[in-house]
Amino acid sequence: MRLKVLTLNIHKGFNWRNTQLTLHALKNNLQILHPDIVFLQEVVGENKKYEKKFDDWITNQFEFLAKDLWDDFAYSHHAVFDHKHHGNVILSKFPILSSHVEDLTINNYEKRAILFSKISIEDKTIHAFCTHLNLTNRDRLKQYEILKKFILANIDNHHPTLLCGDFNDWNKRASTNLLDIENLKEVHKTLHGDYGRTFPMMFPMLSLDRIYSKGLIPIKAEVLNSKEWQIISDHLPLYCELDL
Repeated sequence: MRLKVLTLNIHKGFNWRNTQLTLHALKNNLQILHPDIVFLQEVVGENKKYEKKFDDWITNQFEFLAKDLWDDFAYSHHAVFDHKHHGNVILSKFPILSSHVEDLTINNYEKRAILFSKISIEDKTIHAFCTHLNLTNRDRLKQYEILKKFILANIDNHHPTLLCGDFNDWNKRASTNLLDIENLKEVHKTLHGDYGRTFPMMFPMLSLDRIYSKGLIPIKAEVLNSKEWQIISDHLPLYCELDL
């Protein structure tokens, strides 16, 4: 069975200039591609100020994206403020058996988390992790250790694993910290020799977004950089296909 996977930081549903809402365009693009499992970051659950400012504002963006396309979803709901909250999301064509949110927050300005879901696919259970790491390398070094410890506590050699998200890894040190998780490999780098460049969307120079897998065979990996995707966010999506 071939499994289609996509990860994208959706920039809270705005284009890179924060001038245009892009949820409808994003859903249309996803409907055309229709990945089996989608990992999203910076997905808004509620923003009371934007509800008043934008006539076409969509509350619970994950529900809007999932409707009619994916049977199940999980939302981390970890970045909570007075009038708003956002987080990581996993959309799944297959049943999500359970979900857990593990805190990754290092400072008061960047509320981060790991969203961990167990997904049932035929006779297998995929262990899926969606995350978004801090901007500074000093903070990320701490988060790598928390992330690694959490992953090792929840996976084994009997279950395929996916770790996806926005690693903000501009200096490409994430894999150095994660490679000692046995057989956990970044899909784009495995197939092409380097990470996919996903940021900024118009002239992507930095490899911030990643898809790591274990117990799955990489078949295809690419950064989706068409005009249809460039208008969605400040990031480009990373897409792959894996043999289950």
